[in-house]
Amino acid sequence: MKRLVSLVVAVAFVAGFSGETTKKVTVTGTLIDTKCYGMNHDNVANEHYVGKDKMKMPNCATACANMGIPAGLLKDGKKDGEVYILVTPANAVADHMAKEARVTGEMAYAGGIIPSKIEVKNDKGKWEEVKVTTMM
Repeated sequence: MKRLVSLVVAVAFVAGFSGETTKKVTVTGTLIDTKCYGMNHDNVANEHYVGKDKMKMPNCATACANMGIPAGLLKDGKKDGEVYILVTPANAVADHMAKEARVTGEMAYAGGIIPSKIEVKNDKGKWEEVKVTTMM
């Protein structure tokens, strides 16, 4: 897992200094745990089913984000949709996993967004901003 995080940071770093113009984007979708989603595309909620026996793990996405596993945004919340890696510390969004989110930022590389603004929908359906931190 450390290798995955290191790779994400390295690619973002190189892309940031490549001299290419970055593209501003705003994407709406569902905040996901990239590790568990990568193992099983049914793992979109905060509760995941893992292992051969499909053992239920409550708050798995939150736990993984708090451990530093990169958070992602599943575009439009579609189970097999496009996934963007959020190039920001995962624990910044850990309490919002599986919620609908709107992310504005710059494309760091194909499939990676450096967020300048992250908003999540609250229980009343209103957008609330989440504090964004950067890795560099």
